[in-house]
Amino acid sequence: MSKAKALVVLVPATLALVAGVASASSTSVTITTPKEGQSFSLKRTPQLPVVGGVSFAAANPSTSLFYVRRDGCGTSSDNPHLSSSTGTDAGSGCGSLINGVVGAGGDADAGAFVDYPSNDGMPLAFDATKSITGTFDIQGFVGPAQAGLMEADVSMEALVNGEGVSIGSVTEMVMLDPTATDNLINFSITPDRSLDQKDLSGIDLRLHLHGPYVFSGFVATNGLSYVNVPSYTASTHKSVLLSLDDPTFAKPIPVAINSSGNGWSVVIPTPAVGKHTLYAESLQGFDTSSVVARHFNVSK
Repeated sequence: MSKAKALVVLVPATLALVAGVASASSTSVTITTPKEGQSFSLKRTPQLPVVGGVSFAAANPSTSLFYVRRDGCGTSSDNPHLSSSTGTDAGSGCGSLINGVVGAGGDADAGAFVDYPSNDGMPLAFDATKSITGTFDIQGFVGPAQAGLMEADVSMEALVNGEGVSIGSVTEMVMLDPTATDNLINFSITPDRSLDQKDLSGIDLRLHLHGPYVFSGFVATNGLSYVNVPSYTASTHKSVLLSLDDPTFAKPIPVAINSSGNGWSVVIPTPAVGKHTLYAESLQGFDTSSVVARHFNVSK
């Protein structure tokens, strides 16, 4: 199973039905034509124009900062994870000590890689045109002195439409400074461009340390290790759906959004004689507006 499978999938909230106008955290929609209770003649108006307004959150280029965190070390609740906030972690400095000297060309493997799945900050509108950058602060001993060449395999996966996908990976190397308690592994991952503007419901950062080194390999958290993920301030995926006499939108009618992104329209065949209800909702990424309703009558 892909490591991203364990990430939390965010599900849009249940829609609430209101009359005339609706609002949500990032998007809202209105129906302005027809008017509430308006009547039409099927003979005189065989085609019915439907018009409305819509608002979406601005999707501007941004960067989402996630801190590498760990709640414990060697416990049943270590919980290594990524968070948009930092703090003091009981698991800072956790790792595997390689206490045997490895000769030239040898490879001391810290054994298990560590996954850091996102704990918050999701969903995220991903910008794959820019590199993912970050730093792992690796701590070691000064006496006996850490030494050697450390290789860090850093990779990231994401959860897209419920499936784990690889964003990218890189291997960075650092010659350990025996006089310093902290050695920094700065990494840069070139993401898969096919993921540009995808809405991610989770990410997972994986670290695997290996190489000919000794007395090091402890990952410092507490704000010292982090990753910068290029993103947008909101999803770039926007739409408005219309439904006739069906609040479940089983067969939604797509509409055209104007170039300003603040209005929409569509022309539909005027329905049969009787009372009818139009329903509309707007979507932006994982966010769905409340549903608005407009009632109208059709005569002969």
